[in-house]
Amino acid sequence: MTTVERRSDIPDAPYYVLSNDSFMSGWGYAAGMINTVVLPCETWEEARIVERNAKARGDQKYVRIVTQKPRMKAHVLYSLHTRDDYDAWYDPTTQW
Repeated sequence: MTTVERRSDIPDAPYYVLSNDSFMSGWGYAAGMINTVVLPCETWEEARIVERNAKARGDQKYVRIVTQKPRMKAHVLYSLHTRDDYDAWYDPTTQW
């Protein structure tokens, strides 16, 4: 997991899929916080695939596609993931 300290730590992309990870929120690095997963996407189609896969998981809540990097909030731990470490999330054939 890559924890984002500053907005500038998030790579530039046309789209981002964000979701709140209910399993990882509230303990460990995210003690007392919400853990928001940030997944940069190169195309709208890729973002829709990642969104669908995130929504199919039982531990992801409030899944959304945005066109700007999230603004840092003190009560949120941002976890950056890409195709390199979350390949299944970017795969249109993934079935959870």
